[in-house]
Amino acid sequence: MTSRSKNAVRSYETEIEKSREESNWKKVVELAQQLKTRSPQHESLAHFLIGEGKLEAYLEEWAPNKENIERAQRELSEARGYLTLATDEAGKKAGVALDAHLLLGKLNYACGAYDDSLKNYKLAELNTLTEKELPIRSLRIVAESYAIKGLCLEQSALPGSSRYKQAERENEMIRSFELASELTLLYLQRGGSCASAGPAMELALQRVPLLHMRAQRLHSAVDRYRSMLCAVEAASTQALRLALARQLAELLMRGLTGQVYKPPEVPPVAVSAGGTLRRRDDYASDGPWKPKRYAAINQFVPRSEYEEIILLLLVGEAMAVRDAVLSQSAEFEAARAHALANAVAVADLLVVCVARWGQLCLVLESLERAMKFSFGCAHVWRQRALATAAAAPRPPVALCHAPQPVQPGSSAWTAGVKAHAVLKRAAPLVPHDAALRLLGADTCYRNGWIEDGLELAEQALAIEEERNGPLIARCCLYTGIGYQMSAQKTNSRVDKDAANDKCLKLLLRSVTLDDNDHLAFYHLALAYMQQGRLNDAMDATRACLAAAAESSGGLRLATVLWSAAAAGPRGARALAAARLARARYPEALWPLWALAALQLVWESGEASLATGKELLTLLNSAEAEAEAEAERHGYAELDALSDSGHTDLQSVTHAPSGRTESAGAYRVERALSEGASSASGARQRARAPLAQPRAQAWLLLADLCLRLGRVAAAAGCVAEAATLTPHSHLVLYTRGMVHETSGEWEEARQCFQNALALHPTHLDSIVHLGAAYYNLGWLRLAEKTLREAVALEPARADTWRRLALVLAALGDPAAAADTAAAALALHPLAHLPL
Repeated sequence: MTSRSKNAVRSYETEIEKSREESNWKKVVELAQQLKTRSPQHESLAHFLIGEGKLEAYLEEWAPNKENIERAQRELSEARGYLTLATDEAGKKAGVALDAHLLLGKLNYACGAYDDSLKNYKLAELNTLTEKELPIRSLRIVAESYAIKGLCLEQSALPGSSRYKQAERENEMIRSFELASELTLLYLQRGGSCASAGPAMELALQRVPLLHMRAQRLHSAVDRYRSMLCAVEAASTQALRLALARQLAELLMRGLTGQVYKPPEVPPVAVSAGGTLRRRDDYASDGPWKPKRYAAINQFVPRSEYEEIILLLLVGEAMAVRDAVLSQSAEFEAARAHALANAVAVADLLVVCVARWGQLCLVLESLERAMKFSFGCAHVWRQRALATAAAAPRPPVALCHAPQPVQPGSSAWTAGVKAHAVLKRAAPLVPHDAALRLLGADTCYRNGWIEDGLELAEQALAIEEERNGPLIARCCLYTGIGYQMSAQKTNSRVDKDAANDKCLKLLLRSVTLDDNDHLAFYHLALAYMQQGRLNDAMDATRACLAAAAESSGGLRLATVLWSAAAAGPRGARALAAARLARARYPEALWPLWALAALQLVWESGEASLATGKELLTLLNSAEAEAEAEAERHGYAELDALSDSGHTDLQSVTHAPSGRTESAGAYRVERALSEGASSASGARQRARAPLAQPRAQAWLLLADLCLRLGRVAAAAGCVAEAATLTPHSHLVLYTRGMVHETSGEWEEARQCFQNALALHPTHLDSIVHLGAAYYNLGWLRLAEKTLREAVALEPARADTWRRLALVLAALGDPAAAADTAAAALALHPLAHLPL
């Protein structure tokens, strides 16, 4: 009978232990009551198991927080009684008194009795427990005990205690949390997918680094984060590792940079008993209460804060994407929102981290992966729109001779198309976001989509006006820029004047609302200058330079206005402005262009040529750097076959003209065939990254040589430009100027006609074509051509003078006198012979 009774008790104990590990507390209580009935000598064990079962069953339903303290005090009285019975002498002999005290500490914590909880832990001698291998259930009890002890020490304060006592209590609290975090990780590793950390254990894991940070021990906090992240991952630690990785990344970004940062130590190489290196999946443990940590021979160790931050965020982003909930069912709404919040938090940190280093490709990749589970999420779509627009390559300011639209087919144009598409998808999700629409307008303007950009700018202006937002001035500016570009593009004088009027009103409103915006003053000065109001343009330019003394646009306009005859012969000031711009922007091209042209008039031809050569040298070095950069990235942008849409300083490209319809196909074919023949063997050079700016520099040198009377040198410069951009109207125009200077009027006429076949509104080509007709004796063609030039730009004095000479030769002195009077009214000091 005794043997049979022992076997029955042993079977009960086995079943009870299995139920405890599975957290089946209802069954544990039933088996414990049966054990108490069948085996009275195990009464203390039965009392402990019943008390444990009732306590854990309650805590599974009601978390131990302040809101549930009163409920715990009512419903845990029975569990308290059973656990108290297990702490008597019989319980000590049965070996359950220690565990009973630990569970009583947990019960008192749930009831809000923090001092009683600490007393129970003191009775259990928690601080002197020996580190040894523990069963899985005992391991959890000890881990929770250390965690709850730390929480009780944090909740209960010592009134009137000395600073030494407070420091000692804080160190004891941190020590308890550290032991709890290590035991929790070990418990989760040993428990596998069935184990889960309770609220106290999870709080202990995250509390230790925060306490170190509160005590200004940042390096200790970082070491604790690293220690927990280096632990071998378990199925139940994935969400926890995501939170720890994100918190460590935030700490490194905020407090540990530069010389304060210390890289993690390289883990020692693990060697097996036979003297060989362990495999990659091996791990190491420092003791029975220490979690297992990775110790692979190929383990990556960051060497700087940048590597560690990016590694943490990329790993965290991978975990967040892996845990994303793809189902759109209502039952998964809470889980989907939680997973999306985790992914968005990591993505935002990644943006803050890598945007300062220009590595937006990582942000775009992360946001692309987030698209599969962020349907309708305004924040993710807005971030993607901003990142896509910011990642679009833009030509550096130093390489810009004049503002030019992005070439279709280039990488910048393709990136702009993608940014615009993403923004159109994101804009309806954020109906009151004016800044996003302004960014979209800027992208459209850069790609030459004026109507789309103007629409977005007007939407942004309407949004800001409705709520009286802080971006009204900037919205007026971007809307005014849109009308300014629209006026330059249109071929109708009525539409041009209407767009100029709207542009001027919006720009004036912008500078009224924000009198410190140099960009608004720059565009206002540009609008005044395009309308011929040079004095107002000079005032706006001065305001631009007052708001930003180093504004390249302001210096540029000052140079142009001071060198204009209508503003007075202020060549010295114009030269000073060009030299100041050259000093402020040593790698920019436009100061050299302006300086060379001004030196030709106000200094000497040799100085002007020297500046032109310096410009060409700068372009050659910039091209070499651009080619090396393109080789590093594995691609090179393809130049367009024609640059007829580009602007230049000598043309009015967007003026109205009736020559578009009259430009026959035979002239286009002839111009293209001539350009193709001159570019034989040089097509690869024409695709150089800076072919167009270099060609413009050669054309500038050709113009300088023509003004100095060096016709042969000018012809050579034109030939060099033709090898770089064979299909450019400017090359054909300058070649015509070379023939005109040599008196070869027939060849000049053909060159000007070919230039107009590529660019029908190029004003200089039209004017000089009329001069060629006049010198060839084709007076009616000369009159027709010059009248078209007058329609394009009525404010150009030399066109009226040439037309007056043509009308005089035709025998119409009255009309000739009228046109000459118009020329004198526009420019009374000029004398430009035909």
